[in-house]
Amino acid sequence: MLFQSLAFTHPGHVRKINEDSFYASDQKKLWIVCDGMGGHQEGNFASRLVTDMFEELQLHGSFEEKIQLMSKLLELIHQILIKKVAQSQEKIKIGTTIILLFVEGENAVCIHSGDSRCYNLRDDILSTITKDHAIEIDDFYGKRKVLTSAVCAPGDLKLEITKFTLQTNDVFLLCSDGLYDNVSSMTIKSSMEDELLLGIEKLQYNVLLSSADDNITAIMVKSFNEHN
Repeated sequence: MLFQSLAFTHPGHVRKINEDSFYASDQKKLWIVCDGMGGHQEGNFASRLVTDMFEELQLHGSFEEKIQLMSKLLELIHQILIKKVAQSQEKIKIGTTIILLFVEGENAVCIHSGDSRCYNLRDDILSTITKDHAIEIDDFYGKRKVLTSAVCAPGDLKLEITKFTLQTNDVFLLCSDGLYDNVSSMTIKSSMEDELLLGIEKLQYNVLLSSADDNITAIMVKSFNEHN
């Protein structure tokens, strides 16, 4: 099975700096979206640390061994963030969400922490492969979303690993919450049903029509039979 992907990232209409980062390799069959947190420099550092290190990662061994390699790399990144916080003279929190999709043959895995999502369109049904690691609270500051996990320091690393079997013509969308908070599920589904370039352009067009009050990143991935 072969794959094609297209991506876009945008700071949105409110924030001056884009703390999101992504990595897409159709050849390695590895796609990642990260949404950094901790302020301009810290959030950008954390999200790009993930994507830069995965770009250099050489995967080898069995499918299970590759999952272990990717998990260990995220543990290493977590330790780097802990060290950065310890060395800072200011009290900072630094981290990033991650949604990672990796495919080998008919096997696929999502590794995630935080509220970035991986959607799947299969047999005309749109679903999310993972559940958000976030809760909504209502306190003195009003209603807001709080992450329950992320690749973050200070804090413990909690990764959720979801394995599944591919089907021909599967379509995936990896995105930060800046996308799905500002477009409907109907728009996401119709975009994933379109040809790849038209679909990603439709997503970008629609999200930028909204308030777009957060950074926005999306990767659309389409599978096809190599014998077609």
